[in-house]
Amino acid sequence: MGELIPLVVAENLPWWLGVPLAQLLLLLGGIAIEKTYVNRVTPFTGAMAVFVHVLVSGESSIWTGLYLDLGLVLGLFGVWAYAENIVVNRPEFKLLAYFAYAPLTVVLVVLLPSWLLFPALVVGAVVNFKLVEELEPAKPYYFGHPDEERDDGGADMGDVITVVKERVRDLQETVEAQREAS
Repeated sequence: MGELIPLVVAENLPWWLGVPLAQLLLLLGGIAIEKTYVNRVTPFTGAMAVFVHVLVSGESSIWTGLYLDLGLVLGLFGVWAYAENIVVNRPEFKLLAYFAYAPLTVVLVVLLPSWLLFPALVVGAVVNFKLVEELEPAKPYYFGHPDEERDDGGADMGDVITVVKERVRDLQETVEAQREAS
């Protein structure tokens, strides 16, 4: 029998496509585990996406290295809490997870050069803060609850996507109205 040649195999992807795909899949995997934008596992998957970036790009400033190390420690704690089904009530974990290691922040850290690490963190934190504000009272994060149920007002990724689509639609309507006015 002849050699089996699969239609889609990771090894056949060019590196310029495979690497970003791996990073994106890591971030989406972190979201999918607990079905929220930020949860106990997303700091780990975000740190792993940064780790893939550092390995492939070969560039890592001292600050990017410290960001990665902190993300791995924070992420391993989150994975352990998830595996043991432990609620994470530590404000340090929640703040770092939501503002420094949320998927959008990690994407900015990966896309921008390492000398723009701090602006990437600030922009990511501001956008994530606005997301919390926009979705209120629903929450785009989940750090576990003792009763094994999410908050009644909890937001899942569908809620986040709906809000983003509404904002894009509003922006398009505004641009069209401005074009018609001029």
